[in-house]
Amino acid sequence: MVKEIDPNKSVFPISVAAEILDVNPRTLRIYEEKGLIKPSRNDGNRRLYSLKDISLLEYVHYLIQIKRVNAAGVRELLSVLNTLPQDNRDELTSRVEKTIEKLPKDKLEMYKKGDNDITEDLVSE
Repeated sequence: MVKEIDPNKSVFPISVAAEILDVNPRTLRIYEEKGLIKPSRNDGNRRLYSLKDISLLEYVHYLIQIKRVNAAGVRELLSVLNTLPQDNRDELTSRVEKTIEKLPKDKLEMYKKGDNDITEDLVSE
């Protein structure tokens, strides 16, 4: 029997979160350094991500790689997002996931391999 995972429970280490998102773990560390995400930490101080964190990270990655929003802009958008009721936030991140799935091939490739540009984009804020 497979146990269902609570979407708010931080259970995924950075390597698994990065694999799910198809990004380099360094990208997730940069997002944290820039204040875009704050993963939980276990007793050994290792980063742990929840399903909600992963959904939010997908949104952040989309904003940076496809919409070319810098870190300051992403922080502002996340601030606005946090004022919305949870259902509205979930709906928005779900729409972004569907948008990513429908990206043209060239944009999808940019999204997937965007790790190379991410440091430069975020540093230029």
